[in-house]
Amino acid sequence: MMLSRVASVFLLYLWMLPVWSGEVITLVTHEYKPYSWVDNASGEVKGLTVEIANLMFERAKVKKSWKIMPSKRAYNYAKSKSNTCIFPLQRNQEREADFKWVGPIMINKYAFYTLADADIALETLEDVKKYTVVTYLGSGLREYLSGFGINTIEALKDEVAATMVSIGRVPVWATDVFSAPYTIGQQTKAFDEEYVFFTSLSAMACHRGMSDEMVNRLQSELTQLYKTQEIAKIVRRYER
Repeated sequence: MMLSRVASVFLLYLWMLPVWSGEVITLVTHEYKPYSWVDNASGEVKGLTVEIANLMFERAKVKKSWKIMPSKRAYNYAKSKSNTCIFPLQRNQEREADFKWVGPIMINKYAFYTLADADIALETLEDVKKYTVVTYLGSGLREYLSGFGINTIEALKDEVAATMVSIGRVPVWATDVFSAPYTIGQQTKAFDEEYVFFTSLSAMACHRGMSDEMVNRLQSELTQLYKTQEIAKIVRRYER
């Protein structure tokens, strides 16, 4: 009789477990310091947004795995594969219907950068129209700037975009203000920040087939991380 009761209680426990407990969510991202990168020594995925995701999933008791791939491929992968999220991704009207969203993860500011010794002064978007601007593929900035009639090209990575300005191929670079010091630190020339031209929210974008229960669970834990200042603590560790 005792064994029968124990078995019944155990079966009831299993029945009460949340449906997400056995699922493994694949998180895809690209190398973009300080947000995400692969540590060469350990092979681990590290970074600011990686820490946020790890903590959010840990608190939500949801299993996950990481995949690193180029930004455009990551976008298409998350859009087509079930139980997959791309993270972080700029949330905008064009992308809204393609995913289910958990966020915001970060408030991102974007600015124009030029070489410190360049004779360029940018104060308005009208000023920028005189030049060609380079940004990185998948940032969404090309679409935004082209809407203002600004000639914009894309590099595969932000480091490549900065290098193109360093060697004189393009005069103006558009990028994320928080990550810019990391990228500039890899260059041999000094850069000046001209001005911030755009602010957006980035979030975790998940495949449309993901259950609302899973999305709501993750959103609840992310909101709690903001309330307890955990995210603010993580961000401060990466500030330069």
